[in-house]
Amino acid sequence: MRYDAVVIGSGAAGLYFALSASKKGKKIALVEKAQLGGTAFATGCLPVKKIMDKIKSYEKAKALENENLLKLNSDKEVLFKAGIKSLENIESFISDKLSRNNIDVYIGEGEVVSETRVKVNEAQLETEHIILATGTTASTVEGFAPIDHEVILSHESLLTMKQLTEEMTILGGNVEGIEFASMLSELGVKVRVIEKEAQILQGNDEDLIENIKARLINNGVELILNTEVTTIEKIEEEAVISLFNGESLKVKSLLVTGIRKPNIPKGIEELKLDMKSGFIKVDENLMTSRASIYAVGDINGIHGMAHIALQQGILLADYIWEGNQISTQYSSLPRCIFTINELAGAGCQEHELENCVVKKLYFKDTFRGLDSSYDDGFMKIIMQDEIVKGIWINSIDAGALVGNVGLWIDNKVSVEAIKRSLFIHPTLSEALIDAIID
Repeated sequence: MRYDAVVIGSGAAGLYFALSASKKGKKIALVEKAQLGGTAFATGCLPVKKIMDKIKSYEKAKALENENLLKLNSDKEVLFKAGIKSLENIESFISDKLSRNNIDVYIGEGEVVSETRVKVNEAQLETEHIILATGTTASTVEGFAPIDHEVILSHESLLTMKQLTEEMTILGGNVEGIEFASMLSELGVKVRVIEKEAQILQGNDEDLIENIKARLINNGVELILNTEVTTIEKIEEEAVISLFNGESLKVKSLLVTGIRKPNIPKGIEELKLDMKSGFIKVDENLMTSRASIYAVGDINGIHGMAHIALQQGILLADYIWEGNQISTQYSSLPRCIFTINELAGAGCQEHELENCVVKKLYFKDTFRGLDSSYDDGFMKIIMQDEIVKGIWINSIDAGALVGNVGLWIDNKVSVEAIKRSLFIHPTLSEALIDAIID
């Protein structure tokens, strides 16, 4: 069978390349060896957020229960399973998308036989372009006991647990680690986080993470900071964690976060593609050292973020068939941490700039925010020479509030331009106007 492009991997990068290419009238094959959707949609990013959605809905409903307007089921196990159940149809949802766009799906391991051929099971797929979108897999530090999905867990094994564990130790106070610490502690799990840095969510302004940390502690999360793990061993049914200070911990459930290894497709070694730190090296247009082969998303090691992978997939289709150049310089880099109070925004943070002007406005001081759920939520605007350099929000549903902030930063929007923009009343977005005129 001959195709305009064969895509290996159905995560954010692969899926959106395939959809974008099919819209251009191209004949596309998509190869997936496991579950349609990959980490982005099926086994990691989205499932955690869906569970958090249930928790947030539960938190809002508690206010109604306090007013005797409804009666809640307080079983947190039910809440966890409801979040998992909300993703039961994700594969069929993706499959329907692919089918409606006339994309052929091959289930099996794709092997790159040559620069223009991919083998999957017994099928030989001829093509002009091979798109590698196989992403990464959770791993442990070299020399540590590997993930066994029973005692030493990855995000995938945690999200497929039949029931909640009573205790969980999390290695890493990074974004992934803190999102899971937030989710599990809200569900009543006793959580311990071990982080080698002196602070969780390193690299963020202190005021942006203050209430996230406070809520974790209020939920009983034990934060072991400034502590390096030297070894992890599995002894019988426990993980033994040795710390740099000479102490050791024995735990029954250990979640390893922030460590990923690339999923290199079968056959790539024979083609001798250029590599960089184990990832497939690409140029600014995501082309590998072989002109017909491209690598998109986490497999190229540029950034391990689903929204970047998704965009790379879309832009690569534009580049191949329309010649539109791609840039992998993400200057504004919009991003979000999905805890209860989310931290989201784009551009610089305060600690990264000198001689900047910072304006902060709490949502409770806006007309729409006259609600207890926004008591500690706020918007922070960082400006320099009357140009907006960064906008950051710490609030419930902050990710949904930042919108196209990255576009504003990239286009060097001025304070004056924001003043001359219209913001719908009454919405939380008016906080931006209130902060600027303050």
